Amino acid sequence: MINFSKRRKVTVIFIFTLIIILIPSLIFTSSGSYRNDQEIKNLKSSRIEYSQALWMDNPNFTNTASPWFPLIEGDNKDVNTSYSPNQVNYEISGDKRYFNEISGTPIEEDWLNVTNPFFPALPDFHEIDEYGCEVSHTWIDPNDPIQAPSVHWERNITMPVDMSDYRITSASVSAVYNASVTTSPGGAGSPNDYYGVDSKNDPVDQPGDYDTARFYVQISDLEDNEIYEIAWYQTVDLGQDSPEIANITDSFMNVVVEEALIFYLSSLFERDNFNFKITLGIRIKCIDNFNYDRDRWDSLRIKSCNLNFTYEKIINQFTGISWNQEGNTISGDNVFITDANLNFKHKINETWPEVLSPSSELRILLNNNSHTETINLNLLNANFQEAKPGGFDITYLILKDVNITLSIQLYIADEFLFNRSIMVSIDEVFLEIFYYTIFTEILGEPEIFQLLMALALIAAAAVGTYFILYQRILKYPLPVRKIRKYRRTLDNTDAPSTSIMDSSTSFNKAYQAESKSSTKYLNLKSTSASGKSRGELSKIKPIESKGGEI
Repeated sequence: MINFSKRRKVTVIFIFTLIIILIPSLIFTSSGSYRNDQEIKNLKSSRIEYSQALWMDNPNFTNTASPWFPLIEGDNKDVNTSYSPNQVNYEISGDKRYFNEISGTPIEEDWLNVTNPFFPALPDFHEIDEYGCEVSHTWIDPNDPIQAPSVHWERNITMPVDMSDYRITSASVSAVYNASVTTSPGGAGSPNDYYGVDSKNDPVDQPGDYDTARFYVQISDLEDNEIYEIAWYQTVDLGQDSPEIANITDSFMNVVVEEALIFYLSSLFERDNFNFKITLGIRIKCIDNFNYDRDRWDSLRIKSCNLNFTYEKIINQFTGISWNQEGNTISGDNVFITDANLNFKHKINETWPEVLSPSSELRILLNNNSHTETINLNLLNANFQEAKPGGFDITYLILKDVNITLSIQLYIADEFLFNRSIMVSIDEVFLEIFYYTIFTEILGEPEIFQLLMALALIAAAAVGTYFILYQRILKYPLPVRKIRKYRRTLDNTDAPSTSIMDSSTSFNKAYQAESKSSTKYLNLKSTSASGKSRGELSKIKPIESKGGEI
């Protein structure tokens, strides 16, 4: 073993004690220097209390949806919200409708008889009976000026919904007509009282044109600013003499193709979202083919008309439905959020039409800030399931000093036609927030570290001073200390600088000092006698000392 002297042992003890005192202060100081977070540097040291809270009320929607509330962004006719026991719902309001109001034989009560604004002259006879719309007319040259009579029957249609929210997916039109005329050969020498209708192939005095009748169906806006003819027939052979063609049995008019009919109807609904007009018309053209020509139209009839179309609801893009709740505020400089977790359950009442809208989804928003994770609607099924096992980490979206508002939104990302309604539901919405609070004491961490450092330095100085004094002075007895105090003078070979007076001089000096003190006490007056006494006293010889001692 290594043997240390007593002095070395004391020195080691001193150094060890100093290290024990200084190391904690150095550790505290160095640890504080590595804290880069300004908030942590300014924290007040004391106890830390950890908290966990369910931030949203009524997560199970028990008996009511309150305090949850719905919001709709976009077209509120496309979507809706509702409450069911223990759940809230998002409803996408699809729809499919059929228009078939114009069907079968026209009824007089439904149709208004009006003039054709382009051919305002009316025929001799026109009416709606149990067989439909009928016209008859006779033109007699040269006394009858009405060579082109016409008649219209109109019907205004009002749709049950706003057609700007719907799109026509299919359409059809059909109309049946029949006709009968007099075909007697015409001409100045004819014995007949009524000359017949002249067709394309009849011999006439003035060739180049012939008598015709046109049956038609039109659709238009109510003001007739936009008119489309969707069905028609114009005679060619009717009235032919040989072979005789005196009538046309029930026949279908020509019609536009479906795409054109859809386009015409859609165009009218762009002009007026609810209303359009349908017109049944018959127009006669009598040509002066002979001198004293006569044309007899016995019966021209529109027997039936059918206009049908199907229209489906447009679900508009960028429509959003959300259920929301505004929670409390987390505030305070000494409060720190460590974690926030959201979880909920969802379901859908039927499979989402992914082909129609592949990008629609459920979104999570905190104070209108979207979470990066979303849930595609085609992943939902008919039974409630967790939105995400373990929940969503939304810590970065939780803000201090504002009311924490949670929104779970169904977002329609695509425009599509939807012919039915569908419902998405959520339940068990739990938002957990984890945070801690630091409760401050009198001093903060920086002040405590400084105080500990100062105390450590003072203690180290005191201990060091004590050990130094102990080594140099205090470990010796009192007599030894006095000797050590004058050790330097004893070791000095030079004579002291102070002179040593003899005993007589020393006595006289002490006597003089005592005399002055006594004189002040007695308050003696200065007289000649006193001078004499002082003279006599001065003659007294001092006592001689023997051996140099008094």
